[in-house]
Amino acid sequence: MTATLETPLIHKRINKKAVNVDSIEAMTKETDKMVTGEFLHVEYPGQSKRIACRYYKGQEYFNKEMMDGETYTIPLSVARHINERCFREVHGSLLDQNGMPTKSAKRTMLCKFIIGG
Repeated sequence: MTATLETPLIHKRINKKAVNVDSIEAMTKETDKMVTGEFLHVEYPGQSKRIACRYYKGQEYFNKEMMDGETYTIPLSVARHINERCFREVHGSLLDQNGMPTKSAKRTMLCKFIIGG
């Protein structure tokens, strides 16, 4: 029996493109641009919040303390991260039509970034 270079248990990466082309992870250096807007801290108005993220290879790691009501110029990917992924889930339970408990989760936004503000 001859030895092969590839084992059948290891899969090659077939797709190198993101499945959802509108997602933040699908952004590249060419599609990411700088935007100016106002940062709003919804959870604790008047206080600051540290935002830290990096989404694509070659992007500089973003780490900044942002104050409520201030205007900033940040990458579009970071602004989308603030608007789409800065939330907290409040868990609770409800009763279904049979009287059995079911889980529920409601999203509460922590902060927002209003572009052009």
